[in-house]
Amino acid sequence: QVHYRKRKIKDTYPNLIFTTWGTVDRPRQVIVSDMTAFKFWIFYFEVTFYFDVFTKEILAYRIAARKGDRYQYINGLEDVKELLKRHTEPVVLHTDQGSVYASKAYNDLIKDSVIVRSMSRSGKPNDNPVNEFMDFKIEECRRREEFAEVLERYVDFYNNRRPCYAIGYDTPVNYRKRYYGGEIERKNTFEGRSLTEEPKFVAKRRKQAHA
Repeated sequence: QVHYRKRKIKDTYPNLIFTTWGTVDRPRQVIVSDMTAFKFWIFYFEVTFYFDVFTKEILAYRIAARKGDRYQYINGLEDVKELLKRHTEPVVLHTDQGSVYASKAYNDLIKDSVIVRSMSRSGKPNDNPVNEFMDFKIEECRRREEFAEVLERYVDFYNNRRPCYAIGYDTPVNYRKRYYGGEIERKNTFEGRSLTEEPKFVAKRRKQAHA
């Protein structure tokens, strides 16, 4: 018999996604953000990325001025707000419960905007989708400026030329263009998603037990 104990931790913002990533059906509907640390030679750089879940496109990124800096998160969010300034439909911004993402200063930026906050559950890193990065020879960089240039070239490659398996080996930018050109149907699946804290494997076993 499967036992699943409900969590007693109260999260800063509700999880509006859980395991329903596959229901996202349009660009700019769900955006995820996370910080990635790059360590090579004598360097340590923290970069905050904002991804479009539907197209897999990197919408914005910022390099930290120093370790532990919070402004790359905030400046990246400002970039996202600029992209969304003409949008009227709600946009879910999903993050982990990092101190900056949970801070008042960060979340005050989205007041009077179409952005709705969502957070992974505390202690549940698998609530955030994983985005992969290919080697782009950053280990050869010897200056911060070189790293910034390589990262800029990589983001251009990632968005415009790298085939992505999750979107049928299309590129993120072209996939977005195809959607707005009417080639990709909007299925309205996201609005009908079923939110539950119960893990998929628990639900599957429960269903099998009653079959």
